[in-house]
Amino acid sequence: MKKILSVGMAVLMLALCTVTAFANEMKISTHADQEMYEIVYPADTVIPWEAQSHELDAVTATKMLISPGKTVVITVTSENEFKMINSTDAANTIAYTLSGTDAIAFLPGEYGKSFPVSANVAESEWRQAVAGEFSDILTFTAECVEA
Repeated sequence: MKKILSVGMAVLMLALCTVTAFANEMKISTHADQEMYEIVYPADTVIPWEAQSHELDAVTATKMLISPGKTVVITVTSENEFKMINSTDAANTIAYTLSGTDAIAFLPGEYGKSFPVSANVAESEWRQAVAGEFSDILTFTAECVEA
């Protein structure tokens, strides 16, 4: 009986040692077919009369899905060479400058990064200005380039 019990225990121990573990591999991936970015620019604004500096708003990245080694560069141009033109007499202008637009660039993954933009008018420009409505149109251009 001892032999049968010993052989039975040996078989049971071998059966317990040969339990096979199984594992499945799962690959998770995603792919963007192209670079995607979304930039929010300042909208229409009114500069208070005689304000020497007025914050327009910020240029902000709300999506920045670009490849490593790339950057999105923003440039700003003015329809009237950075002069607000009087609506009734184009000879009357108010020159201004923009601050905060000379180095706007976004790197991959910079969601929520902002660059504040301000319009600056010299006091001498306000002194020579005539009454009326003045305006200019700014164009913000985004370009994805090698960093």
